Amino acid sequence: VYESPNEFYRVRPVTILYYLEDDSIQVFEDPVENSGIPQGKLIRRHRLPKNDQGDTFTWKDLNLRKNLSVYGHTFRICDCDEFTKVKKI
Repeated sequence: VYESPNEFYRVRPVTILYYLEDDSIQVFEDPVENSGIPQGKLIRRHRLPKNDQGDTFTWKDLNLRKNLSVYGHTFRICDCDEFTKVKKI
């Protein structure tokens, strides 16, 4: 229910792509037919502002079990791919 007074948040799985080459981030949600809510590309690829001082998010800010708050939306980072999990020294 989109405008329900009983619903304060909604859990929707999204994919966050981080590009090391220019520190840009893209957020999208896989479309589900007949869901009634906007899906697809939620945030286009660009450097996301972290605060009002002009700082932007970097790879150091993207950790598991952390929240990423951007443009009034909060994304909880729950998992990552195997390549990202591997710690190479």
